[in-house]
Amino acid sequence: MVAASIGVVGVAVVLLTGFGGRGTVRGVADISEMVFAAGAAATAGWRAYNTRGRLRLSWAALAGGCGGWALGEGVWSWYELVVGRATPFPSLADLGFLLFPVGASVALALRATRVSTGDRRRSLLDSLTVTASLTVVSWTTALGAVADARDNSLFSFVVSMGYPALDLAVLTLLVIVLSRSTSTRVGLVLVGLGIAAIALADSAFAYLTATGTYETGVIADLGWVVGFALLMLAPVFAHPAPEDGADVASHVAPSRLPYVPVVLALTVVVSGLVQGRTPDLVVTSLAGLTVALVLLRQYSFMCENAQLVTTLSEREEQLRHQAFHDALTGLANRALFQDRVMHALDLHRRDMRSLAVLFCDLDDFKLVNDTLGHQVGDELLVRVAERLRGALRSGDTLARLGGDEFAVLLEDGGDPWSVARQVVDVMASSFTAGGRALAVHASVGLTVVEREAPTPTAATVLAQADTAMYAAKRTGKGCFRAFEPGMELTEVRDESLRRRLSSALAQGRISLVYQPIMDMTDGVLLGFEALARWKENGQDVPPDVFVPGAERTGLIGALTELVLDQVCAQVAAWDRAGVRRDFTVAMNVSPRTVVDRAFPDQVMAALRRHGVPAGRLVLEITESGLLTDLDAAHDVTRRLDAHGIGLSLDDFGTGYSSLTHLSRIPLRSLKIDQAFVEGLDRDERQSRFTDALLRFGANLGLEVIAEGVERVEQLDRLRQLGCDRGQGFLLGRPAPALAWDALLAGSAASAVPRPRSEAPATTSPET
Repeated sequence: MVAASIGVVGVAVVLLTGFGGRGTVRGVADISEMVFAAGAAATAGWRAYNTRGRLRLSWAALAGGCGGWALGEGVWSWYELVVGRATPFPSLADLGFLLFPVGASVALALRATRVSTGDRRRSLLDSLTVTASLTVVSWTTALGAVADARDNSLFSFVVSMGYPALDLAVLTLLVIVLSRSTSTRVGLVLVGLGIAAIALADSAFAYLTATGTYETGVIADLGWVVGFALLMLAPVFAHPAPEDGADVASHVAPSRLPYVPVVLALTVVVSGLVQGRTPDLVVTSLAGLTVALVLLRQYSFMCENAQLVTTLSEREEQLRHQAFHDALTGLANRALFQDRVMHALDLHRRDMRSLAVLFCDLDDFKLVNDTLGHQVGDELLVRVAERLRGALRSGDTLARLGGDEFAVLLEDGGDPWSVARQVVDVMASSFTAGGRALAVHASVGLTVVEREAPTPTAATVLAQADTAMYAAKRTGKGCFRAFEPGMELTEVRDESLRRRLSSALAQGRISLVYQPIMDMTDGVLLGFEALARWKENGQDVPPDVFVPGAERTGLIGALTELVLDQVCAQVAAWDRAGVRRDFTVAMNVSPRTVVDRAFPDQVMAALRRHGVPAGRLVLEITESGLLTDLDAAHDVTRRLDAHGIGLSLDDFGTGYSSLTHLSRIPLRSLKIDQAFVEGLDRDERQSRFTDALLRFGANLGLEVIAEGVERVEQLDRLRQLGCDRGQGFLLGRPAPALAWDALLAGSAASAVPRPRSEAPATTSPET
């Protein structure tokens, strides 16, 4: 770099001062241009050799263009420095010179970012706008002069016009490629500056040649020297492959790049008017076309925004419905049911209105799932919901709380014991699911809040109904029990769970498995998500049992501390083993932890204890955690971000609060919930929603990760939508750390299947 800079400065001094006379100036100009062009060809060829894919072809095309220009300069120098006469025009030198814009155009076209169908119209308008505005500049400065000086043969005229015309095409491609770039890459910037400098020098050469005033060694020659010097340095600073973790936030400025030529064109036109020059028909027509294209581009942008707003509004409405309704049965879910219960209790407190709550749990439902499969089980749940809905009044609230648990809220009088018996009776008849008759009964628990009774809390009412339902199960299948004082409450079961989990935490019987997060375009491992596992007496305790239990019993802090310590210890162990250090490990953080102001200090202490850089850790939070105490959540997350710890929003798309809260949280990534990945390859509407979520995340400058990628069809569709980060069974199942050592050491094959048109890839280790 230093040698190139010294060389450029030396050439500039000779050309600007005329040091050594015309012969010296001519020789320095010819030789330096040829040397720098050959150097650019050499470094571009070296980078092509050490790169793969489209970038290899791009660097090879640039090397060919620079090499052609160097050969052309060699012919030019032969005439001037050896033969001692002016180089004829046109000559073989021009053929070599014109190879450069062709090679540069191919190189830039290969770098162009693939755009989705919705962006193609905008890209076309941008291309036309840039072409029209640059043509205005070129016609005013060089192209017009070349066209007016048509005194030679048609071939000479075509060659003369070829310089500015091809440079115009190169500059248009350059602006489009830079405007689509989603990150600041030094190599690409140097290529752009080099091509721009060479294009300006070509235009100056064409103009001076057309006016008969060009001679080797003029200031315009310095543009070639500087341009090829920059192109010679570009491969040195470029990465062999596109950088991961692109700074998406930096794409705002490049997206406005197509307007720079517009401003330049208008400046040239206005400058000519100020100097008293009337634009000719070509300039007037092109300027008008440029303005029309800009207006059309803005109109298209407004239409796209309106469509995006409509899509997001529809999605927000659907999310609101999904947030309060069960996706399988369409019934109210736990959140809506609890809200209705609290409202009914408010009416009881104010107006002494009685209410009753029924909990209904299917008997032997697990047997149906295990023997006939989950599809039949889901069909059975739908049939149960239909039958229960038919047995209730329109004013009653029927909800599915999860699994095979249903609940009913009775507010408008009536006999709750009769309703409970009716629910048991309607469940007595067999159901048809999966093409067969199934006899499934229900255990029903009932709790009643009489008019004169003190108003209990919602938690108490729900716990009593739940306790009565378990009492009904103990009594026998297909019956109901009403809550009575002395029945075992949920708190009793939680106390048992608390003792067992506390012992497991103290004895270190909570372990971790790691599920990979992959780049779905090239199979590169980006990181892991650490997941807690607990075995008790040889049996797995489901995480959706012991994690919420830890939250309820106050052990979530101890569980989080243990997981954090194990994650940091494992990252440190991998680092000591000499494996890759460019991946992150994510762990889930409970809603209660997000608002704990002491948590950032706890995290930093664990990182320092194991010697792990903060940037290696990602904490996954949910929107519900942010809403419990917004001020505390904002303080905690900002302090974590200030330490360099990554924050990711988990289960994105399932939250139902205002998205404005997210603007106050320093997120770096978000995970699209697997509910939106499940059917995106089968349901076009869901695919559009997923596309909107991807674009929403990208516009916020966040990395977007798709969860639940389990089928190749999902993977292909996500790739088409531009989502390159994913997690799911297709990419790798959760497994102990030891199972991933081979992949981290680089000896395992990619976990990401190739597109179906390519050969299949070997899958990663699975549990």
